[in-house]
Amino acid sequence: MLLIISGFISFASAFEISKLQWSGGISDTLKRGEVISYNGYSVKVVAFPPPAESDKYIEKPSEPVEPYVGLNISKNGSFINTTVLKLEESYISPDGELRVTAKELPSKSAIEWLFQSYNPWATIELSPRGIPSLEISIDTDKSKYTPSQDSEITATVSLENTGSADAFNIDMDIKTELPIKRGSLKYHYERIGKGESITETITFALPLLTEEKIYSIFANASGYDALNIPYTAQLTQTISTAVDPKWSMSLRKSAHDKMYLKDSVMISLSLKNNGKHDIKNVSIKDSLPNGFKLVSNVSLQWVVNISAGGEWDYRYLIKPQEPSTEGVLFPPATAQFKIRNELYGIRSNQPKIVVYGSKVVLDKQTDVSEINPGDTVTVTVTAENTGNTPTKVIIKDQLPEDATIISGSTDHEEFLEANKIASFSYTLKTGSTYPIKLPPATAQYYELGTKGEKISTESRELEIGIKSKDETSTDVPASQITVLPTEPATPASIIDESDNPDNSNVTDGFDGSGSDEPESVEPSSEINTFLNSILGCDNNGIKRSDSEYNICNFLRKNQFE
Repeated sequence: MLLIISGFISFASAFEISKLQWSGGISDTLKRGEVISYNGYSVKVVAFPPPAESDKYIEKPSEPVEPYVGLNISKNGSFINTTVLKLEESYISPDGELRVTAKELPSKSAIEWLFQSYNPWATIELSPRGIPSLEISIDTDKSKYTPSQDSEITATVSLENTGSADAFNIDMDIKTELPIKRGSLKYHYERIGKGESITETITFALPLLTEEKIYSIFANASGYDALNIPYTAQLTQTISTAVDPKWSMSLRKSAHDKMYLKDSVMISLSLKNNGKHDIKNVSIKDSLPNGFKLVSNVSLQWVVNISAGGEWDYRYLIKPQEPSTEGVLFPPATAQFKIRNELYGIRSNQPKIVVYGSKVVLDKQTDVSEINPGDTVTVTVTAENTGNTPTKVIIKDQLPEDATIISGSTDHEEFLEANKIASFSYTLKTGSTYPIKLPPATAQYYELGTKGEKISTESRELEIGIKSKDETSTDVPASQITVLPTEPATPASIIDESDNPDNSNVTDGFDGSGSDEPESVEPSSEINTFLNSILGCDNNGIKRSDSEYNICNFLRKNQFE
């Protein structure tokens, strides 16, 4: 252990271990001699506590074992160190780039330590060092400014650390030709934690111009991680300025950026005439994205007149139909108008709204696709909440006609959390000889928890087929065979016409008296041979196959009775 401790001391002076942060890596459960590798590092298990004797009465060590695992650490094939770790202890590589942790070991009294069942293992986790990542965004209240209408420019500069570790000693500089009115062009931060952001607002004066001009706002940020490795970010935002026009229109669309599924949200439209002339017959149109509906029956088309410097405002309510964690980007509103018979058009901005609520997707499955009449079927109904809030869900299913339930229930209630699945099963039995249609299962849930309107959904309808009978079987019981009466006349195929050239003695089974009763004719050997040939039997009227014995024997005895 002295070598391991000195290893920690040798690199601890280069940076503070407490400042190191770690991102997700890999883990695996290893036995002696097995290796786990990540980013060029290799960790091999080389040692465990020696085997222990068993307690006389219980299958556990007679004395508790202090679990540990011995590891050899290498990088790119070069040996670095040997370390011994107990449960939840970690080793950090000398360059600070990797943390090795013993996440799990057998307990002190586990049978893995016994001589007779010695089989120790260790779950080893390799975590790479987290690093910061700086990102800059610059937003202005407009993209184009007019001196007569605007006297200043407001810029919002955000610096965000999107990495997996904190950033330290960060400087941010702003450079632009615009004269500053409020705020600063230089900022310093001691620390920006991972996932954190800092926002600064800067106000610039708008110069008076006689021609259009484009200005740039350039932001540069630099910082360091726990190992003093530098990280930078840059961004440039451009704006334009214009001389005073005789006409100018601006259209703005606004709404709250977050809401619940049970609530309504107000959309606001504002059209401003920034010019020096009245504008008539301005055609304004708006539309809704998928997943939203109007609360009231209003038209989203307007025709208005706006005087110079005047403004038109309108508000309407909408309601979401389903949740959206990523947010819904609304389409821009548009305005069209004519100036000196020239048609012009403008578009509004596009607000984004995140909707919090529940969405339950229902599915229905069976364990078989075909059955015989009287068989049982197991039905499983699954409800998944694909929304972003929990809700109470009430599920009801129906049995098909001529079916009875054997076990389970067709109803289920549960408080279903977001991204979770609930399921239940039941078994039914039916004697139907026709394909069975299972009606859809239905579910009702609330827009938010147990609040708001109820939403209904249903699964698909299922059909179970009936297995067809095997029509190729030849093992038919003799009792099920119907033997048709045979005519007593000699079959035409074996009549010797030379003995009766004019057929004068052939009576077709009737005597000269015209009686309808057929004569009794004894079977001849020729007839027996002919029938046996047709039936596939031997000369005794018996087939050679055991399974066909009853048929031939039955026919042999009854064909002329």
